[in-house]
Amino acid sequence: MKGLLLFMALASTAFAINYHGCTLAPDNVNGWIVCLDTTLILHTSDGGSTWAPQEVPPDTIARRLWDVTCYDASHAWTTGKHNLHAGEILGTSDGGNLWERQEAGFSKYGTRIEFYNQNIGWSVGGDGALARTTNGGTLWERIFTDWYQAEYYGVSFVNQWDGWICAGWPDSLATGQGYIVATNDGGIFWDTLDGYHAGGYEDFFDIHFFNINEGIVVGGDESDYSPIVWKTTDGGMTWNPVSVPPNVYYLRAVDFVELEGWAVGKSGSMIHTTDGGNTWTIQSSPADSTLFDVDFIDHQNGLACGYDHILRTTDGGQNWQRVGIEELEPELATQMTLSAIPNPFSNTARIHFNTAHGAEHMDLKIYDASGRLVKAFNQASSIEYQESYVLWDGTDSNGKRLPAGIYFAELSTQEQIVSEKLVLLE
Repeated sequence: MKGLLLFMALASTAFAINYHGCTLAPDNVNGWIVCLDTTLILHTSDGGSTWAPQEVPPDTIARRLWDVTCYDASHAWTTGKHNLHAGEILGTSDGGNLWERQEAGFSKYGTRIEFYNQNIGWSVGGDGALARTTNGGTLWERIFTDWYQAEYYGVSFVNQWDGWICAGWPDSLATGQGYIVATNDGGIFWDTLDGYHAGGYEDFFDIHFFNINEGIVVGGDESDYSPIVWKTTDGGMTWNPVSVPPNVYYLRAVDFVELEGWAVGKSGSMIHTTDGGNTWTIQSSPADSTLFDVDFIDHQNGLACGYDHILRTTDGGQNWQRVGIEELEPELATQMTLSAIPNPFSNTARIHFNTAHGAEHMDLKIYDASGRLVKAFNQASSIEYQESYVLWDGTDSNGKRLPAGIYFAELSTQEQIVSEKLVLLE
């Protein structure tokens, strides 16, 4: 039940789908997966063996879905970003036959969502903000923390009052982006005074608490993609690193059933614990790209998903089966690609794109590492002059030269979004 900024959408020139959030219902029959770069919500009614798309609210603006969670086979919620409405939550009460937009209140996006029961839930997101509902999503209350620059990715509540959220900022290549903060009043007030703020390149992407004292946070060090598994026994006041097996990288999600847990991440990394996170071992994974989420409904049955991968296990992760997804790709059939040459660049980058929709039906935008729009190419600018590429000289929409750093080109149509990281040199 977990999740990414536009610049985490590791798009490539090959067509693939970024399956970004997954959840299984308590009946171990129904479940959902949401996608970051398309409008897809997938549903299973056989425990994850097969998946079929469900209809989302009709719209003309592309949508990103970061995460999905469910309370039972009927009630489920997604969180993400709508290009027009900013942060967005969709909810269903009939198993996904009808998904309805809920008023999320986010100013930026939602990345992770969790429900304690059918009525009480939380969704965290960017700009140090989260949203809280006590009526199943009919109304979401926006709440800001004092850490207004935090990009929250993980949320865990042990009851309707005591909870923790964690933050990171992938691809920012900046220090001080890792945060862990707690609440004891249901998420109205967050104690940043006693919270944890990392000083280095640590990013925290998911968190799980067993009780009000013991918890696990996972993430990674962005400077070398090494994994982070930290544990607390005092409610998050102090955190101690836990040893992780070699050849494990940059963890993105964690899930527990009692004291048994699984964590997944970059390059198909997958680790397993049976003692509450004190010791971890590697599980064999058929994935070779980043896994963004993992969810288990009991000690045997679980899902994991990531870039071009949906995985299913029925034996606690001893064996993971890659679920066939090829039949879904013709339905998308947009075959959008995006690349830049040279990259890194100093003067001008040629940003190549390919889409079946034609230039008049798409937008190409440049964002900085904070997610701020700095340049837009559309039918009124360079896109109408070139059929397959635009030239970007590192300037913003006002023609001002931008500072050296990481930027992200985003190509969007009504159905799909792809992005590409750009490195601008001095």
